[in-house]
Amino acid sequence: MANNKLKVKYKDTEIEVNVIYRKRKTITLKIEPKYNITLISPQEVPLKVLEDILIKKREWILQKLHEYKDKDYSNFDRLYQNGEKYYYLGEEYYLEIIQSQVQEVDIKGNKLIVKSKNTNPKSIKSILQWWYKRESQKIVSDRIQHCKKKSEIMNNLTPYAVKVKEQKKRWGTCTSNKDIYINSKISMARIGSIDYIIIHEFCHLVHMNHSKEFYGLVERIMPDYKKEVKWLKENSYKLIL
Repeated sequence: MANNKLKVKYKDTEIEVNVIYRKRKTITLKIEPKYNITLISPQEVPLKVLEDILIKKREWILQKLHEYKDKDYSNFDRLYQNGEKYYYLGEEYYLEIIQSQVQEVDIKGNKLIVKSKNTNPKSIKSILQWWYKRESQKIVSDRIQHCKKKSEIMNNLTPYAVKVKEQKKRWGTCTSNKDIYINSKISMARIGSIDYIIIHEFCHLVHMNHSKEFYGLVERIMPDYKKEVKWLKENSYKLIL
């Protein structure tokens, strides 16, 4: 995997893009908070071709960057201290840290309460990661069963295994071996979006791409999936640990 940078100028604004080459068939353009723009490309595509794609997309890129200007990025640099905002099932909670001989995590009212003997940021981060993964495992298991009961198509899709694990960039992954991996912080998202992510990955058992056929299958299982795609695009920047 090789990394490069491309720069495109548009309306007096210089757009800098990280180019990542991977073993894949499609080209993906990602714009993330804090103005991080990434172009993921198959290894054989020349930089000139990628530059042409960026030129065609430059107005859309600037529009997205403009949208991010109004976002609240206070969650990005986590301090793991009292009063920080965290999300659970799409709802906002404020972290409260209590020193205790018993380690536990609980939600009461609008507070996410962490009790621990060690209250340093490293320990609190570790506890939160453990708790969100545990919650995500339970929720993913429950929602898979829910989606299968609701849809005959979904019920006929069977992966080799479903595992909840830490993933920095993706909400879910489906491998060529039919293993599905779901992000361990998925319990931060709302239920509808969790269902969409699960359905999305299950549909990759049939189509290992993002073709019209793929999204047609997603829509047959979840007709209003675009609503959840929109919610995830607008809120994923908040759902961090």
